Amino acid sequence: MQVLQIDMATLGWLLFAAAAGSSLLTLILLGIIGHFWLAPRVERKIDRRLEEGAAQLEERLRQRFLDLLTGRSRDVIRDRARDLARGVGLISGRRQGASGKDDTGE
Repeated sequence: MQVLQIDMATLGWLLFAAAAGSSLLTLILLGIIGHFWLAPRVERKIDRRLEEGAAQLEERLRQRFLDLLTGRSRDVIRDRARDLARGVGLISGRRQGASGKDDTGE
């Protein structure tokens, strides 16, 4: 039986190749798990939240329209429309004062 002799440089390269192969295999496995298991779960969660938000927005718009048709106070309608716009992110959180100008004086 012959004894296998490997010099230090070859041993170092073999250890490096083993570590690189192990890392590559781990990254491939994580990529497959992320693509086929994690991504669909995140997508379903986002879709559910978007549908819930759309349903809430539709109900709020329907309520505002009914308020307008039934002749509710214009101030109430304006405040609710402003709240709705804030919820959608169309305007900033600044409220207008009694003079009709916002807090910055513009």
